[in-house]
Amino acid sequence: MGAKPAKVEPDYKQEGGEVEVKLLRAMALGGIRSVEMQLLLDSQTDEHANYQALALLLSDLSVPEARARATFERLRAHQARMCEAVGRPVGIKSAAMDYLENVEWALNLRDDEHALTYAQLAQMAFQDQLSGLANYRYFMRRLNEEIKRADRYRRLLSLLMLDLDRFKEFNDLHGHLAGNRALEHLAGVLKSEARETDLPARYGGEEFAVLMPETAKHDAGALAERIRAKVENSPVMLPEAGAQRLTASLGLATYPRDAKDGEALLTSADQALYLAKAAGRNRVSLFIPVSVARFEYRPDNPSAAQSIAVVGDFNDWNNHVDPMRRAMDGRFAAVLNLAPGRYEYKFVINDEWYITDPSCAEFEHDGYGGRNSVLTVK
Repeated sequence: MGAKPAKVEPDYKQEGGEVEVKLLRAMALGGIRSVEMQLLLDSQTDEHANYQALALLLSDLSVPEARARATFERLRAHQARMCEAVGRPVGIKSAAMDYLENVEWALNLRDDEHALTYAQLAQMAFQDQLSGLANYRYFMRRLNEEIKRADRYRRLLSLLMLDLDRFKEFNDLHGHLAGNRALEHLAGVLKSEARETDLPARYGGEEFAVLMPETAKHDAGALAERIRAKVENSPVMLPEAGAQRLTASLGLATYPRDAKDGEALLTSADQALYLAKAAGRNRVSLFIPVSVARFEYRPDNPSAAQSIAVVGDFNDWNNHVDPMRRAMDGRFAAVLNLAPGRYEYKFVINDEWYITDPSCAEFEHDGYGGRNSVLTVK
């Protein structure tokens, strides 16, 4: 019988120049479970392979298709070698960690600046590596928490969804590194404009989100417009192409005015973003529910009522948001687009007197010794 062929060790230094080390690091140290990662990798077939999209999903990094493919192929080959060596299955996450160590050693990436502390490792579970913002998983956790808090304390919660206009064209023209720089630039705008209580996050790809607790729709709209204007007026600087103008489209929705749960709030904000794109891009679009609520009040002394507004848990009880219009016969009326659900409200006369709706038969205690009228929108 012939001798068994000798095993040839891979040239990790050469492979290190072909693979994306940041992608390996994200797979080895990030928050995605090994089983999920393996399923996603196994789903890539020669006929329908999209390694760039897979890299984006696993690491939030925009990696050129050829480099992403090389990274995954070298990693799978390393996983096979490890399985053969130990005589049992080895998870893709463990293989990524071992392969990363070999590549970093071969490329002499062993200095302190590449050593991650425990705090940094923990942070990677909820922070997007490219933008430095909260990642999708942490954002979804906070969204669910803030929905529960808003519901319990009857507060508002606004959600802004946004992305860069024509980002694929930008990537194709300037390259993926420039695309990453543009995403980092947008993240910087969000960090500078978001308030201390807001949560800016990278939702996925070129799409970002800003969660705004205790923020009414009119206030959130003002913040959205500031973000839009700053993106338009602060070009991204590219080493090879100089200053490049960017624009963003933004969609806004508010709980409970536009949606009654977290999933519906996401859907509403995303629909508003789509409308902003369809309307020409570089603009803020507010979600408007199809269902409506009608309010009407006839004061006993019409001449004494200079202004009447409807306030409620849908506008933060702000009497400057939803004024009622005076009709020729002395009635005041307002028609508001509100998502289906139950709302509490009052009328405010002359910016001073708060009264319940005399035509409403259902009431709730307002917590201050008075009552709120109750309306159910279907």
